[in-house]
Amino acid sequence: MFNNYAALGFGNYANIMAEFYGGLQVNRNQELGISLTHNSSQGGIDNATLDDKYYDTALNLDYTGSARTFTWGTEVGFQHQVFNWYGAPDFLPLTGEEYSAIDPQHSYYAISVGGNIDVEDGVFDKAAIKYRRFGDNYSSGENHLLLTPEFEFEVSDELINLDFSLDYVNGNFDQQFVNPTAEVKYSYLNLGVHPSINYTEGDLSLDAGVELVYSMDGENDDNNFYVYPKIHANYRVAGEYFSVYAGTDGGLQQNTYYDLAQGNPFLSPTLSITPTDKQYDIYVGGKGKFTENISYDVKGSYTSEQNKALYVHNPYSVFTPQEGYENFNSFGLAYDNVNTIQLFGELQFAVSESLNVRLNASFSSFDGKYEQETWNLPQLKGTLMADYQITEKWFAGASLFYVGERKDYYNYNPTNSEAGATQRVEELGAFLDANLRVGYKLNDQLSFFVRGNNLAEGNYQRWMGYSVQSLQVMGGASYQFDW
Repeated sequence: MFNNYAALGFGNYANIMAEFYGGLQVNRNQELGISLTHNSSQGGIDNATLDDKYYDTALNLDYTGSARTFTWGTEVGFQHQVFNWYGAPDFLPLTGEEYSAIDPQHSYYAISVGGNIDVEDGVFDKAAIKYRRFGDNYSSGENHLLLTPEFEFEVSDELINLDFSLDYVNGNFDQQFVNPTAEVKYSYLNLGVHPSINYTEGDLSLDAGVELVYSMDGENDDNNFYVYPKIHANYRVAGEYFSVYAGTDGGLQQNTYYDLAQGNPFLSPTLSITPTDKQYDIYVGGKGKFTENISYDVKGSYTSEQNKALYVHNPYSVFTPQEGYENFNSFGLAYDNVNTIQLFGELQFAVSESLNVRLNASFSSFDGKYEQETWNLPQLKGTLMADYQITEKWFAGASLFYVGERKDYYNYNPTNSEAGATQRVEELGAFLDANLRVGYKLNDQLSFFVRGNNLAEGNYQRWMGYSVQSLQVMGGASYQFDW
């Protein structure tokens, strides 16, 4: 109903949430979009020995337009994040003064620019380009460029797709974790082509193709060629009530410092970056409806990945720490060849026009080749989401996230001797993160809300040594408007 939305919330732990999404119609065919998100906290986690505040702000601007035969868009984004390596234990051989002298702050900066075009007619279908510069306060830097042009044409009444990709990343870290004087550099150029054909006959739809990727490792002068079959088939056995699907997928997944840091912000800036070769992902499943109000999706898959990046806790030894991440409080990467068997199921209930529920769960069995365990990968994961329109004015929602046990490597050697070393597999307990929100709609534009987060488990550990904020309560308001 409105082109603009703003929300602001305040909670315990001095938590602040702010959001703004807006659109400005420049003329009949062009529009400027703005989005701003902010989340921050002043900390106060139980058992945190170091400062645990955080700050995460992102601003994105996009400009879109349309012409008679095509649409186009440009965008620019800015992101600033501050996290602290607050997971240092309280038993390190340090004095209180030495603990106080630790600077655990890690700041991330990102700027991105991009554009896209979508053509209605002709062989050229669409294309997108995006460049991102990412860095931190430890002089780490990364450039990432992704270009994806796509073509589409007919041959003998069959639709052929021909997609290309150029994925380039290079970056550096000032030091290795075990060798502070050695710089780490990485550079990869991945060129891909993916021809495919779409075929539909009655209740059968088929997308069959192959992806060819040539990867060049600029730092090690090592080039590799990969072939990935990509086949996706779907057959409607009983209309919308039951369909079976199967296929195989894969691809060369270029790991980046940016993506890895978004997955775990407590990484040390001393990483080795290399792509993951997802050789194949073979799957079979079924989906449809039990009734008009209950839909389902079940799937089984077998995946093989070479050089899969696993988060693993960094060790601690007797050397005097010089950096904030050298206090048994940061994570690195371990690469392993991992085969995964996964079972996935999902149910969606439209109980009424006012109540919608979605429930899904997955079980995974991991088999690694080199590492002792597949670090920090849970076997069990589950999600429950519900939205309820109580009355015309009142609304509520709930979300529950279950994450099963994970394992990490505990390597603590404060005396730099075999007798004083402690090395073991550390098991992190499963947790259930329960969240509830209730809101009141004063009018079409102004609403108020109260949110409760982490209502079930207290300060569980998401990562080894990192307890989270326990019960969180936030209140605020949202407002919709036009310029």
